[in-house]
Amino acid sequence: MVELWLTRHGETEYNVSGVVQGVVNSNLTKRGVADAQALGRGFAAAGVNFDAAYSSDLQRAADTAQLALAAAHIDLPVTQMAGLREQNFGLFDGQPESQRQGALADMLREAGVPNVERLNMKQLVDLVRILDVHRGGGDAENSHMSLKRFNQAMTTISETAVAQHQDNVFVVAHGAIIWLWLNSLGMPDTADFIRNVAVSKIVYGQGRFTLLGYNDRRYVENGGGTRDVPAQEFKLE
Repeated sequence: MVELWLTRHGETEYNVSGVVQGVVNSNLTKRGVADAQALGRGFAAAGVNFDAAYSSDLQRAADTAQLALAAAHIDLPVTQMAGLREQNFGLFDGQPESQRQGALADMLREAGVPNVERLNMKQLVDLVRILDVHRGGGDAENSHMSLKRFNQAMTTISETAVAQHQDNVFVVAHGAIIWLWLNSLGMPDTADFIRNVAVSKIVYGQGRFTLLGYNDRRYVENGGGTRDVPAQEFKLE
């Protein structure tokens, strides 16, 4: 059995300024750097060690993985994989969150859908894909598209771990795609958005993934990182 420690990257400049990141890069803030290091200290304090490490090829994820491992005194290379990238939000990537939420609210009103105050992640990404096909370049992924490539990446990582007798694998990715994948493994539709540097644990064995827990910030908090981080909501106004 392989245990996967799937972690969201640290806080970024776009997180703070309310900009949709998607597949564009945004640097870690000072807090993001400090929390990534605190995550590593939390791992060390709990006696957690890793046999392999992976991240998305977007800089915020790679930086978080490297900072955490260094702080935990774990000497491992971080293998970057494009399949671990964040959800592609098409024309909204790099734009204010308010623009995306406003466009979604307008679309629902035009379709005669009343009284929608908030969306979960799956609803959001599937609606964004529709908007992007009609108004953008059609690059945005729906949940099926992004889950297919992310699941392929996680399966490759897990099968490699099985073949190489690796028990614990550290994987750093992104909030939206982590939420979607965990939801496909049984996390409730009502689950909070994945917080920065939160850890979700998944076991892989006999060709299947089993979700053990999600959105756990005990390691970063025990390592001296930020406490009481609020969950993000996708409110439509």
